[in-house]
Amino acid sequence: MNIRPVFKKPAFWTVTAWISWAVALLVLVVRFCTGCHRAYAFNDYMLAGSHWIHGEYLYANWRGFIYSPITAAFFAPFACLPPAVAYILWLLLNVAVLLGGLAALLNTKFVSVINRAYSGIIYLLLLPFALGNLDVGQANPLVIGLLMFSVAAVRVERWNTAVLCVAIPTFFKIYPLAIGMLICTIAPRRFGWRLVIALVLMGAAPFLFQHWSYVSDQYYAWVTTRTSDDRLNYPINYVPLDLWFLLHCVGHLPILPWFYTLIQLGTGAGLALFCIWGKWRHWRTERVLSALFFLGSIWMVLCGPATESQTYLLLAPALVLGLVQSFGRWHPAWLRALVCAAYALQFVNHNTRTSYLFHLKAQWIFSAQPISALLLLGNCFYWLLSDSFWLERPALSSAVQKSSSSSAIRRSIKSTP
Repeated sequence: MNIRPVFKKPAFWTVTAWISWAVALLVLVVRFCTGCHRAYAFNDYMLAGSHWIHGEYLYANWRGFIYSPITAAFFAPFACLPPAVAYILWLLLNVAVLLGGLAALLNTKFVSVINRAYSGIIYLLLLPFALGNLDVGQANPLVIGLLMFSVAAVRVERWNTAVLCVAIPTFFKIYPLAIGMLICTIAPRRFGWRLVIALVLMGAAPFLFQHWSYVSDQYYAWVTTRTSDDRLNYPINYVPLDLWFLLHCVGHLPILPWFYTLIQLGTGAGLALFCIWGKWRHWRTERVLSALFFLGSIWMVLCGPATESQTYLLLAPALVLGLVQSFGRWHPAWLRALVCAAYALQFVNHNTRTSYLFHLKAQWIFSAQPISALLLLGNCFYWLLSDSFWLERPALSSAVQKSSSSSAIRRSIKSTP
């Protein structure tokens, strides 16, 4: 298989990407400082930090702060700062973790057909999906950035780092634990016990910063409000945009909530078995981790418990990497069309509903994102299950590539009876 570089002059694309990100961040800061922002999520975090400092109840607003007490403790220092300074720090932290996690994946040759020459165009393709989250101050960039750091750490066997980068986003949004559970399936003895210890220590950490009775009350309130919050009964404007939305709201299938819960659990277990099967088949490490990261990202938005339009940023890195790798080596036209269509649907949706253009509210536009996830799912399964895409490790130069191809041919001849 030949690598056909689609984008030439990598230095140009890298410089263009950094300039674009810098301009976007500057615009977001100016919008916030002039009051023309939509930072409702950031305001919820700041309010929770203030409530934590004063020992006040955290979960009065059912659509406001819904995260764990340790998250409120995390935002307590931000609540002590002027709002503009706090927003800038939170914005920079989100962007640094998001882009840093993506860079970590690229540095570890996570997707072997993609090398650092593609990094500029990858960052550019990711930018439209991140703007809406950064504008409202959502934690999704931090969450997916840490998960990418975790997968990259597993690739180089830095288990403590990998565990920490799963435990932190788990206390922001519980469903990132799914990535940790998938990692446990491929490295149970090295990852499993570390993950349990990390979760216990992080769960106990809030007791170091507030009175134990207050912290225990907030944990009880957090668990109570989360278990009683049935998002399937939300109004159409707030209902989760996931597989349930496609089946029940769009397809009008009479699926009961308990049966859909079985679908969520069953698909999660299926992904775990898929990763175990790949390991049993002696797939290379990058192939198993690709299955874990791509399919795990799709599961979090399609079958996770709380998928909003902004949540689809969790899918964006996998979608961008899938798009670029589909042009990096030969792919069937129909397979490439799947990932291109998935990207186009996400792009249109992010720039109409959640960003700055038309803010369309028609129901049909709500289905674009889960349909996009299904298209990417089809692309990923074909890519992961086709051995022809994984026969050899692509090289960075044509000379090395020819040498690798010659070696593969010699090995094939020797193994022929």
